[in-house]
Amino acid sequence: MKRLLVALAIAAPIALLVAPASAAPASIQIGSCRAHGQFATCVASGNARHHPVTIVMHVKSVPDQSVSGAWSMTCAKGFGAGSSSGRYNSRTPINRILHKPYLHPDNCIVSADGQLAHGGSLHIWLTYTS
Repeated sequence: MKRLLVALAIAAPIALLVAPASAAPASIQIGSCRAHGQFATCVASGNARHHPVTIVMHVKSVPDQSVSGAWSMTCAKGFGAGSSSGRYNSRTPINRILHKPYLHPDNCIVSADGQLAHGGSLHIWLTYTS
């Protein structure tokens, strides 16, 4: 019995070291759009509620190619509101963390658009973690 207790006392801390850390916060999709054709364009928008920590714009095209567009967001914190925006021209796939106007906003309304440089299909979606 004493050996069993000693083995458990040794195994428990090792199990904690080997066990995976708590999973990263799940990202929540808040908006998406799809388009296809020559110079396809689309706009995705949504509301990142419950104190968003990270807001990410994802852009994918088939075939991979240059996509240009813009993003904007308005965030509320207490009784105030602030906004931020930006433009991009990059090759897909794109996974860009968007800059928030406040460090810890209460919520943010976000939109992103894009246009393909050539023909194909375009998918834009927005996610956030809180």
